[in-house]
Amino acid sequence: MNKLLVALATVAHLAPHPFGVSPVAAAALYSGAYAPKRYVVALPILILLAGHLLFGFYEPWVMVFVYAGFGLSALVGRWLLRVSRSPRRLSAAVAIGAVVFFLVSNFSIWWVGMYPRTVAGLIECYVNGLPLLAKAMLVDGVYATILFGLHRLLGDVERREPAVS
Repeated sequence: MNKLLVALATVAHLAPHPFGVSPVAAAALYSGAYAPKRYVVALPILILLAGHLLFGFYEPWVMVFVYAGFGLSALVGRWLLRVSRSPRRLSAAVAIGAVVFFLVSNFSIWWVGMYPRTVAGLIECYVNGLPLLAKAMLVDGVYATILFGLHRLLGDVERREPAVS
């Protein structure tokens, strides 16, 4: 079941996304909650890589930071959701994961020179990114609710179905 949901998140990432935000953050949190320790960071990175192999790569340093941001989001999922996946914890993980990704990815935008390399330029970069952070939190919350909800729903169905021998 976990593989099915990761595959679903991968396909959703490859499809056009609402608001320009894909389900990778939700998949990263899901990976943190359910994947074996050695795969926690690898799963969101593989989802990103699938998209980049199909649609192309961009500024290498920005990509490094984007991959790192989603890897850190997976670690947030591991930290907050590994043992308990209550709605409150999931909401906190979505918010913290989005903020971590925002801080890391926007830093890369500043780092590659899209803003002046000054403290004022960094602040401007973060301020200009705040509307995207708000969209990301909203869409990440929707995707995470769907992904974790499907996991629970499918798990409940599996528990009710008698095993076929």
